[in-house]
Amino acid sequence: MPTFWLGILLILLFAVHLRWLPSASGYVPFWDSPIEMLRNILLPALTLGVYVSGIFARFLRASLVAELRADYVRTARSKGLPERDVVGRHVMRNAMLPFVTIVGLMMANFIGGTVVTEAVFTYPGLGRLLITAISTRDYPLIQGCILVILVIYIVINVMVDVLYAYIDPRIEYA
Repeated sequence: MPTFWLGILLILLFAVHLRWLPSASGYVPFWDSPIEMLRNILLPALTLGVYVSGIFARFLRASLVAELRADYVRTARSKGLPERDVVGRHVMRNAMLPFVTIVGLMMANFIGGTVVTEAVFTYPGLGRLLITAISTRDYPLIQGCILVILVIYIVINVMVDVLYAYIDPRIEYA
């Protein structure tokens, strides 16, 4: 489901019908009112989280199922290791490598989703600034926003590579 449609449905349910949360978020500084800030950020965060959580859950499950069929799992179980140690130490570590890869690759979609989500919830951020710059044809600002987004994406990819070495000590970088 696209983020703009999910955001509109969440506004309709939680803001209009149930009246639990504000419909247009805006920005409330943490030091002014922490509770109000959390109320304002909950719907945009839920929109972005639901958007990627299904993909992440499905991919992690597929990785875990594939790893549970491996020979080393049968060996660990035959040695008498408890199931939580087999899954926690051996299976989860090996299943996390493809999962971390997909999380790193999905960050581009996630950043693109934030642009749309900020527009739906009228939340001031980099995405809303980019949309405003595009509509006013402010080319230096567009270039600056894209540069910041690219730097964020590159930093995330470097963090994914570092996380590979942490998850699997056999991976070394020269």
